[in-house]
Amino acid sequence: MKTIAVVSTAGGTGRTTLTASLAVLLARRGRQIVALDFDPQNVLGAYLGLDSLNGPGIADAILVEGMTDDQDPWQGGTWRNEEGVLFVPYGRRSLDANTRSEARLAGTPQWLERALALPDLDDGAAVLIDTARYPSQQADHAIRAADLVLCVTPPEAVACATLVSHLPELRSAGAQFRVVINRLNPARDMQRDALAMLGAALGPGCLLDQRVHLDAALPESFGRGTWHFDDAPYSQTAHDLQGLANWLDAWLSEWDEKGDPR
Repeated sequence: MKTIAVVSTAGGTGRTTLTASLAVLLARRGRQIVALDFDPQNVLGAYLGLDSLNGPGIADAILVEGMTDDQDPWQGGTWRNEEGVLFVPYGRRSLDANTRSEARLAGTPQWLERALALPDLDDGAAVLIDTARYPSQQADHAIRAADLVLCVTPPEAVACATLVSHLPELRSAGAQFRVVINRLNPARDMQRDALAMLGAALGPGCLLDQRVHLDAALPESFGRGTWHFDDAPYSQTAHDLQGLANWLDAWLSEWDEKGDPR
């Protein structure tokens, strides 16, 4: 099983939308996909078609004192959407419960890594984890557990500068680290400058060529309960999302063949 943490260091990056889109596109390519919401905002399920966000989730297991290694922290909240993606919600928790969950995560650094080892999934399965914005306990746990960290950022000066300031920590877990540019608007000169700055800070091979352009129609598709790449399959953004899914599918295939495609 491969684990992919989708993280961001700024708000409004489109991280959750991207996670949901990649989960569906990879499932359509025949992959066994688990989409894990590890963000207390608990909204990934809405993108995948869940009608209610009030049910239990993996956060319930974080607060179970004395949970043994053979107990399944995924039980009670999983749901499979019509695309075949197995969805694990974070769960709707009170502010007090979220505070206690974060304290528990801080005191148990390997909690998520152990939880991911329990489900009975095929070796070829992939888990996509949508995390709370970094720095956070949820993002830190996801990065520790990941084989690949995809950091999503718009090409804006503040967002890129924030990402660069956290690069040492983001790279410290030893997972492969790649940056995905989302909401690209080539008409904006400032974005081109931010991209140049980011590329220089990251070094060669870290910034993916597969960039996702800004498209105002994305929220409309979400509002209709459809996917933008189905509504407008020939749009630039649909092409970008398919290209990013192709890259990730190839990365998974290389892992299947070689074990660690570094």
